[in-house]
Amino acid sequence: MRYLVTFACLLAALGFYAAGMATGIVLFAGVGVLAEGTFWYRLFRRKRRQVCGPAR
Repeated sequence: MRYLVTFACLLAALGFYAAGMATGIVLFAGVGVLAEGTFWYRLFRRKRRQVCGPAR
């Protein structure tokens, strides 16, 4: 499921870039940048280790 959402962010970024190029609206390119940033963040983020209490 995690990779599905990540891939959807990439597709959304590509779609917004295409819409921004076709219409010339900078807002679409800006939203594309945000979607692409989300894609790269989700792709390379690390899971945090859970810190357990002291061993007994």
